[in-house]
Amino acid sequence: MEAIKDKERILKEIQKYKKIAVIGLAKNVGKTTVVNYLAGNLSNVCILTIGRDGEERDALYGTQKPSVNLKRGNFAVIPYEFARGNLEIIETFDLVAGKFALVMATIDAQIQIARIGGFDLTNDIADYLLEFCDRIIIDGAFGRTGIAPYMDANIIVCGAASGDLKSNIKKIKKLMAKRIDPEIEERILPYKDSIVLIGKNNRILDPNLVEEAVKESHDADFVYIPRVIDDFTFSRIKSLLVVPSSDFVLGNGEFFVLKEIKIAGIAVNSVSSRDENPLELIDGLKSVFNDIIVFDVLYDP
Repeated sequence: MEAIKDKERILKEIQKYKKIAVIGLAKNVGKTTVVNYLAGNLSNVCILTIGRDGEERDALYGTQKPSVNLKRGNFAVIPYEFARGNLEIIETFDLVAGKFALVMATIDAQIQIARIGGFDLTNDIADYLLEFCDRIIIDGAFGRTGIAPYMDANIIVCGAASGDLKSNIKKIKKLMAKRIDPEIEERILPYKDSIVLIGKNNRILDPNLVEEAVKESHDADFVYIPRVIDDFTFSRIKSLLVVPSSDFVLGNGEFFVLKEIKIAGIAVNSVSSRDENPLELIDGLKSVFNDIIVFDVLYDP
């Protein structure tokens, strides 16, 4: 069946890339299940997270969580205190977030993984870890899609927990915001940590002066703001908005980014408390994102 082929196709697709993040559109939408599927079917990979995964219950909601499975010969970066049993310590890292260990499983194991730091640090360590393995798979925490622009490719996970078909399509399209024209980008990059107004009167503002930028935007063609933009602020901007990446925008509307997100696949979580046909979401997403692999690791039609 097609869905089975699709979940096999994604395994071949991600082997083109070195750094892959699995990004959820909602909390408890099934990211770790997808990470386990990918890492369980690939060899010489290393698992990282930008959240907390592998614990028995969710720290915020108290709901049961799936374990993180580490196949024999694969790697993971975990808190040092959990580096025991059938996990061989390859290297240790003393970081602001604590002491961590790069471990390799000597037999199949279940592990706990935790965030090692911000996006820049996570990306730098991921680059370093490629000296030990073929590729990195990052379990992305909900609300922290900022890791996505650093990655060679991303897999978006959605399902009933992240809304209906229309809502999921809207969220995915937002993540796929287009990169700004190179000529405009060249004018922004030297001041990428500041607000940049481009138009009749070009201006560079302190990044905290968002309200002033909103007022000035009616005389600009583009306004670049390196701050999170909520719906209220977005609705008042009168020129084309540019942000570092799509996770900076909480509001709705057209905007451009400095860093596009590469989406290699969309994973659909068929497990739901609602009485729904998983194929409806799968087929609906395929009809819109026909150049992206849409798959479900659990449901075989």
